[in-house]
Amino acid sequence: MRALWHIIFAAFAVGCTPKSSTQVAPTATNSVVALDEAKVIAIARQAVTTNDTWVDRAIFKAARDGSGWSIWVWREPRTPGGDRTVLIDEKGRVTAYHRGE
Repeated sequence: MRALWHIIFAAFAVGCTPKSSTQVAPTATNSVVALDEAKVIAIARQAVTTNDTWVDRAIFKAARDGSGWSIWVWREPRTPGGDRTVLIDEKGRVTAYHRGE
């Protein structure tokens, strides 16, 4: 009977051990995406749509910023505080959304 409990315990312990990590081959979802101005503006447009209600009146200007992009967005007609700066990294992720003052 004692041997049976050792077998059950061993089986349980093996089942609960963490699995070793494996490297994932680069794919479209985890590799660096080749971003151009049109793509980053589309990403910034989605960020404005998510955070504000005036994307239909927005003007976008994109500029390279190190390895990522900085997109200046302003609402027409221009008003104080009606601008945003959207920072996007080299993988196409929004890393910051700054409201104007």
